[in-house]
Amino acid sequence: QRARQASDFGGFEAHLQTILELTREKAEALGYGDRIYDPLLAEFEPGISTGEIESLFAMLREQLVPIVQALTDGAADKGEIPDRPDGSEHDDESDPAGASSSTAPAQIAPPPLDQVFDAATQWDFGVAVIEDFGFDFEHGRQDRSAHPFTTAFSAADVRLTTRIHEDFLPAGLFGTLHECGHGLYEQGIAPQLARTPLADGASLGVHESQSRLWEILVGRSRPFWAHYFPKLRDAFPQALDGIDIDAFYRAINTVRPSLIRVEADEVTYNLHIMLRFELENALLEGRVAVEDLPDAWNAAMERYLGIVPDSDANGVLQDIHWSMGAIGYFPTYTLGNLMSAQIFARLRQDLPDLDEQTAAGRFDQLLGWLRDNIHRHGRKFTASELLERMGCGPLSADPWLEYIRGKYGELSGKEL
Repeated sequence: QRARQASDFGGFEAHLQTILELTREKAEALGYGDRIYDPLLAEFEPGISTGEIESLFAMLREQLVPIVQALTDGAADKGEIPDRPDGSEHDDESDPAGASSSTAPAQIAPPPLDQVFDAATQWDFGVAVIEDFGFDFEHGRQDRSAHPFTTAFSAADVRLTTRIHEDFLPAGLFGTLHECGHGLYEQGIAPQLARTPLADGASLGVHESQSRLWEILVGRSRPFWAHYFPKLRDAFPQALDGIDIDAFYRAINTVRPSLIRVEADEVTYNLHIMLRFELENALLEGRVAVEDLPDAWNAAMERYLGIVPDSDANGVLQDIHWSMGAIGYFPTYTLGNLMSAQIFARLRQDLPDLDEQTAAGRFDQLLGWLRDNIHRHGRKFTASELLERMGCGPLSADPWLEYIRGKYGELSGKEL
């Protein structure tokens, strides 16, 4: 926290070196065959190897980079982003240092969103939406935190947190929807599994698939806003005066390479994850020294996203994972994105009128399908076993790429 506030990697370097050495010791103690990253990855995503992720990411990157280039035409953020003293935040990332929340947005908002949105009204709107989704406030709650995360003590006690920025509506709104996805998973685990090791998510990738499904595939969709935009405009009549649903829909789905992972759009987000996965392996295998990490980070940002951080705070120091020793965690974010698209494509076959239900603000059949096929099983199956049981086939990037090409091809009018 102190290093990020001062944008001083040197203040964190020795600590990271110690964490890296301990992580290598842990991997050696756990044991591995080909790659030192494998046992660390298995803590978060059992059943997949480092080599398999590298192959999957290479294929995804090859197809994704041209899509990003076509959609942005070089309109990247060149680093004009204010420092965030609170560090980065995302699901399941609590802050042991107790950092206070910043008021500066980590993203430059498109015009329809660069207004002031009352914090209390944002909160009430988000709570109303996740109640519609099916989150049970009799057995859960939501509170504010610097870093949105979800924790559960049982299926009957699930705690969500979110953050609110009055000058950046997506932070609180989509953070709430995201954490609700995690919470719905926890609340849906079968009661028979309570107080056993199976009363948990199948993996962090599967957990992330649920949060991204509700946040992105539902919450950033046109049918969703056909129902909720009139309600949002009623809640913020001044901020959204003269803004129609098309302008708002385009604004919340703007594609723009940016420095901060947790505020990245859904098209560029996976490139942030690939960068971190690449650097974690390079650190563990001794191909990059800790002291050279800022330069390696900046070079990778330019290679992946065409932009260079203006500071270590907006670069190598932005995530909390390495400071808490969670090396091996990052790939699960992209795995969750890919799984969410596979799952969503499959459930559409069983719910062909899903868009009509969403546009009517009805989510009971969607939640029921997820409960039957994923949530109730807890940790009984691995991620790959769940996908096979649902008829999704093996893990693949193809459904996600098809979704991105369809959605953003329509938005941009370009052949992607």
